[in-house]
Amino acid sequence: MNDLRMLEHLAPVADEMLAGLHAGEGMKRRIVEAARAQAAPARVHRAWVPALCCAALAIACVGVLGLRMGQHVPDEPGTVNIDTIAAGDGVSPGGMTVADLGEGASVRATAPAYESLFASGTGDIPMVTVSGAVYRMLSAPQDVGSSLLDGEVGQVATHVEEPSLASEEEMNAGLSNVAQEGVSVYAVTGIASTTLVATEVEGRMRLFQRVSYAGRGPGGASLEDTFSVRGKVKTLELSGVGTLSGEAANAAVDVLLDNATLQSADATARAQSLTVTLDNGLKLQLGVSGDTLCGCGGWSCPEFFEAFEAAL
Repeated sequence: MNDLRMLEHLAPVADEMLAGLHAGEGMKRRIVEAARAQAAPARVHRAWVPALCCAALAIACVGVLGLRMGQHVPDEPGTVNIDTIAAGDGVSPGGMTVADLGEGASVRATAPAYESLFASGTGDIPMVTVSGAVYRMLSAPQDVGSSLLDGEVGQVATHVEEPSLASEEEMNAGLSNVAQEGVSVYAVTGIASTTLVATEVEGRMRLFQRVSYAGRGPGGASLEDTFSVRGKVKTLELSGVGTLSGEAANAAVDVLLDNATLQSADATARAQSLTVTLDNGLKLQLGVSGDTLCGCGGWSCPEFFEAFEAAL
C-alpha cells in the first residue's frame, strides 16, 4: 500500500479508535483543573521567596535594645546577627527568638557566650614581646601592685604601630604597640614569666598573658610551660557549662596539663572560654572550641572536658 492510500484510510481508522470519546464541557473543565493543580505549587513557592527575604531583612534592622525582654524597639535601627541551625526541632543555644516566619523558620538574636578577658585594639592586638614570645594585654586593669611584681624579665626596646611588620630582631629584642619604648617588663609573683608578665601602659601597670601570634606558638614548649597554673587555681569556669572551685578545679587543671596535645601552633577560638581565677585573685583565660583549648597554641584535651563535667 502506497502512502496516498494509507492517508485515505486514516479517517476511518481514527473514527473507529476514538469512538465514544466526546470533548464536551466536562472534559475541558477536568483538563483545566488538572493543569492548575500541577502549576499551583511552583507559583506559591515563588511568591513566598521574596516575602521571606523581606521579613528577614526587616528583622535585621530591629534595634539591639529592643531585643531585651520587656523593652520596646527603639526608633533608631541597629543590627542583629542572623545565625543558622540545622533543620529540625533543635534550638540555637544562647539566643532569643525575635521573629517567627512560619513553617519552622525563625530569626534569633544571639549574644556572645562569654566575656573575653583580652583587650582589643584598632589594628593588631595590644601586645608586648619578651625574647620573641608574645603576650596579649588583658582588658581588665587588675590590681597589680608592686607586691605582685617579681623582677625585670625584659624591656620594650621598640614601640611600633604594627607589630606584624616588625623584624625578627625587633621581636626578640622586645617591642610593644601599647607600652612606650624603654619601660621594663616584669614577672608576676608566683607565676612563670612564660605565662604572664606585667608592664606599664599609660601610667598604669597592666597584665599580659602568653598567646600565639602570626605563627609564633609555643615552639617545643608544653601547655604547662605557657599556662603554668597548676596548684594555683581558686575557680575554673567553663562558659555555658559551669564552675569548679578549690580541689575540684585544681584536679581538672591537672588533667588538662597532663594530657593536652598540641594541634596547632597558632589557633584562636570564640565559641566558649575557660576562665581561671588564681589564688591571688588574678584571672587568665583560654578560648575553647570543641575539645580544643587555645592560648599559646591550640591544644586538644577531651579528657579535661570529661573530668570537668564529671566533677560538676
